[in-house]
Amino acid sequence: MLRKLPLLVAIALMALAPSVAQAYLPAGFIGVSPQSAASSKDFELMSEAGVDSVRLPLSWSGIETRNPEYAAPDWSNFDREVELAAESNVRVMPFVLSTPKWVAPETIDLPVHSYLQRRGWAGFLRAAVERYGPYGDFWTEHTKLPFLPIHRWEIWNEENLVTFAERPDPVAYASLLRISGRVLHHADRGSQVIVGGLFGRPLQVPPNIASGAFLSRLYRARNVKRYFDGVALHPYVADARAMGVQLDNLRRILRVHHDTATPLYVTELGWGSRSGPTRWERGLDGQANQLSKAFSMLSANRLRWRLGGVWWFTWTDEGGSCQFCRSAGLLTEDRQAKPSWYRFNAWTGGDPDTVPRARFENGEQIEEAEAAEEFESGEVAGE
Repeated sequence: MLRKLPLLVAIALMALAPSVAQAYLPAGFIGVSPQSAASSKDFELMSEAGVDSVRLPLSWSGIETRNPEYAAPDWSNFDREVELAAESNVRVMPFVLSTPKWVAPETIDLPVHSYLQRRGWAGFLRAAVERYGPYGDFWTEHTKLPFLPIHRWEIWNEENLVTFAERPDPVAYASLLRISGRVLHHADRGSQVIVGGLFGRPLQVPPNIASGAFLSRLYRARNVKRYFDGVALHPYVADARAMGVQLDNLRRILRVHHDTATPLYVTELGWGSRSGPTRWERGLDGQANQLSKAFSMLSANRLRWRLGGVWWFTWTDEGGSCQFCRSAGLLTEDRQAKPSWYRFNAWTGGDPDTVPRARFENGEQIEEAEAAEEFESGEVAGE
């Protein structure tokens, strides 16, 4: 018992305040998952906020709009994001998804049902790692940038929902993982292949599949474990305490399948700052409080759950296709700080004063006309 006392004291201290718990979080543990394209100034602000990992979509359908045998892939948009991130020493973690029309009728069709689809997916992943991996062409073309090759590859996104998979199917997804693991591990032995973020508890079950059930059936597809190196979860809940049940469940499933060494990743986690109508909208103070509760729980249980990192969804209120997405940002559209911004920086050790504080009245932002102009001119970051 005496040997355990220092550990118990440390865990108790972590739960007390972000400033204490921060020391127990490894570098890069907290990142962000933006829902819209970020500018150079955004990446500078991320760096000032202590963020060195950003999760971005790598869209197959957007890069290979035509069969690469007949038309060269267009990497320009993703090149630009990787370049801007690297300029601020922020590392990119892509989640790869979206099947092009020359491969399947719908972008949400998993490309595993024909030889053409499987070959196309394998070819795209190979091209991606040859572009952005440790021996990638991108880095030889940008020798003045900090060298931040991509090693983590998240395969698809919320594949247990009909939103991202035409028919959620763990067996089909297992096929996708086998292809992905073979290609990425061969192209870069340091690659980490991550099971795309599973939505924790979908509202419509079926046709959606709960995260635990999906993962169990994925293992039962057999000959899949050696092709991935981590499992990602999106534990969207009304109250942060409820996400512990989801993480406990996934960790239990990993134990059942003798896979305890595999880490879990929370690649999306967030709440909206408006007050309803969804359960994920908690108001301005509620969003900040849920962030603090979530990070406290994740830091205190990081070793027990074997967590590899957490990415806050999302950076700003700009963009977004779901109802709560439009208020899930740490910053407003014009890059002014919400209460959650200050809590976030307390955990990352960042400087929250790089942006002005937003003004709200009855939960609604009081617009200031100069804010967007200041952001674009660089005044927000003190340039």
